[in-house]
Amino acid sequence: MSFFTRFEQRPLWLALMAVQGLWGGPACAAETDLQEKNPTIHALTPVEVRGASAREPIAPGSVGETTTHINAEGLRLLGGPAQSNPWNALRAAPSVNFQSADPYGLGRPASLRLRGKSSTHVGRTLNGLPIAGEPGFANGKGGADLIDLENLQGVTLIRGPVEANQGFGFSNSGVVNSELRWPERTFGVQASQSFGTYDFRRSFVRLDTGDLGDHAARGFLSFSDTQADQWRGPGDSRRTNVEAAFALDITPRVQARIYGVHHEVRWDSLRSLNYDQVRDESLYQDIVYNDHLTGSAKDDILYYKFNRQELTNKALIGDLRIALDDRNGIVFKPYYWQETGWVLSGSANELGKNKPGVNRWNIDHDNYGFDLHYESRPDWGEWQIGYWYQSSEAPPPPTNRTSYEIQPDGSLQFRQWSTLAKTTRHKYMNPYATATWRHGAVEISGGLRYMQYEDPSFQYFEADGVTPSNDMRSEGRTYRSWLPNAGIAWHLTPELLASAHYGRTYGRQNWGSVASTYTQNKGAFQAAGLDFNEIWNGLRPEQSDNYDLGLRYNFTSGYLASTLYYTRYKHKQLNMYDPDIGVSYHQSVARATAKGLELELGLSPVTNLDFYLSWSWNKASYDEDITTKAGTVVPVGGKQMQDSPRHMAKATAIWRPGAWTLMLAANHIGARFGDTEEQERVESHTVVDAGIYYDFSRFMGIRDASLGLTVSNVFDKRYIGVINSSDYAVGGGTSYYPGAPRTVVMSLSGRF
Repeated sequence: MSFFTRFEQRPLWLALMAVQGLWGGPACAAETDLQEKNPTIHALTPVEVRGASAREPIAPGSVGETTTHINAEGLRLLGGPAQSNPWNALRAAPSVNFQSADPYGLGRPASLRLRGKSSTHVGRTLNGLPIAGEPGFANGKGGADLIDLENLQGVTLIRGPVEANQGFGFSNSGVVNSELRWPERTFGVQASQSFGTYDFRRSFVRLDTGDLGDHAARGFLSFSDTQADQWRGPGDSRRTNVEAAFALDITPRVQARIYGVHHEVRWDSLRSLNYDQVRDESLYQDIVYNDHLTGSAKDDILYYKFNRQELTNKALIGDLRIALDDRNGIVFKPYYWQETGWVLSGSANELGKNKPGVNRWNIDHDNYGFDLHYESRPDWGEWQIGYWYQSSEAPPPPTNRTSYEIQPDGSLQFRQWSTLAKTTRHKYMNPYATATWRHGAVEISGGLRYMQYEDPSFQYFEADGVTPSNDMRSEGRTYRSWLPNAGIAWHLTPELLASAHYGRTYGRQNWGSVASTYTQNKGAFQAAGLDFNEIWNGLRPEQSDNYDLGLRYNFTSGYLASTLYYTRYKHKQLNMYDPDIGVSYHQSVARATAKGLELELGLSPVTNLDFYLSWSWNKASYDEDITTKAGTVVPVGGKQMQDSPRHMAKATAIWRPGAWTLMLAANHIGARFGDTEEQERVESHTVVDAGIYYDFSRFMGIRDASLGLTVSNVFDKRYIGVINSSDYAVGGGTSYYPGAPRTVVMSLSGRF
């Protein structure tokens, strides 16, 4: 039995033994004696990297890594009036194309593309942990917008290579990490109230206890409720959050914290457009879901109450830190997350070809795991060695879908199971190590993660939900890969920094609707000589090799940075339309290349005035034409990936004259294509947002009191925002969603 086999079979036992030994063993006893002699020694805390100034709302990494950090002020100014989705604040970063069909980001669809790749493979972590469904699960809420932005310290976007101790889960296209705001050490109450167009309303309140007793314990409790009407068609969206945390300094060397959240969200869907409709702006607000039943099933699949979602998320996040001395310590971060809910969608072919019906996707899944690592900071730098484990259940892929027939009176009658499967769990066993060496003007870093991922096994059932399908079953597989990273940063002069970074990353395979597609088209697949296992086993996780070269010049009033990047993808997955079969299905058959240039300028020409500008050129294309399993050639070689603009430019200005704060942001997204054969062109657009805030602190005992007015899409630009929700589709019909119109919000906030 190999070392790694023994290591991965006892993940929880290993974690508990390590913590128990460090807590109560001889080493801990010795350190207790030491702390009594020197009570000023405290547990190690994470080193947080910032830009030149902690006040900068937007700041780059400090040693040339391609990261963008948005601090708490940046989240307040750039995170949007709903203060619910950190992605919104990242729009100013280079190579980021964030689009939302909802002006407040309360519902779906929304998409984040980074260097041409979709959000499916952008890692989403909360305090470094993948608090979500199967990492990157597009339909689950998870770490994308689980926490109110007021309860975050900041958000960091990693655009390029990812270090071995970051981006746990699959993070083939960068990582968005949200940093929790733990309980404050002083008592306080924070509250805000907002109102806006489309009957938008949001209330938020947070109570911090401050230090209790002998400064050993503290906690907080917060509540928020947000709702708004849909701007296109009938229906609304609502989001309710309850969050709480507790921190305890057990000894000067041992600190424990736990964070919990209960998150509820529901929304009525927005109807998509096809390409012909996209070209007529007058249709944008006419193509909507129906607000009443007609008695005709083919029309009533468009009834808005048959196209909606409700989801409930619960999560617990732990953080235990044990300092062995001033330089060495142990960190143990366990977590648990659960999501339940359902998605309703009408379909013209739900019950067979040209047989309309409604599909209900039942979602009930969880994940749990931990990150356990030893960290050390010797004179020459720092190093870590650790282990990440996670077990999660489907979906994805979908395992519980039912089909309903619409009755003449508008009720729904169950007809069959469209998808039903028994499945085992996804499992991840990942030991890792990182090190950073500093000498003079040079910093060298490196790391290695051993990615071991167990794919679950599946047994599907026939439409009656009872009979196992003999030709629709698969055995779980295990994927293994070494994920190295390395980097060097060199201060050529005190002002000029050159850097080079490399990292290998992994993106999960997208099972999508493989099972339901095969079930509905079994005869066509079999006629082409394809069975279910052949299609299923042909899916593989994507893999990429990422290279970044950077140069940054720091001057008195700011900085200028440039990055050249190059990424090679293999086993890239596509949901391709196969005309020989007449359906689209997922296949891991492509290789692709992404390359580009990113420029950033941060400037503070005078006191209290900050500018941040970025420009990026991105080319993300397929290396060659693709041949489907049925032998059909799809001509995509050299074509730009869909929804991937070549050019993007962003500008943000923040001015603070006296008690006022003024913000102006412009976001230009170049022309894109909705298909990889470059037949469906979507024109470029520029959207301008603005905000103005007045600080009347110390008014009636209120501190940090602010009255604000924000205007999104100031010039009411009509444009296409979301194109699909991933970069898998090739051929077939692409769906589009108009961008949100002008919205105006007034807010009042303060601390007591």
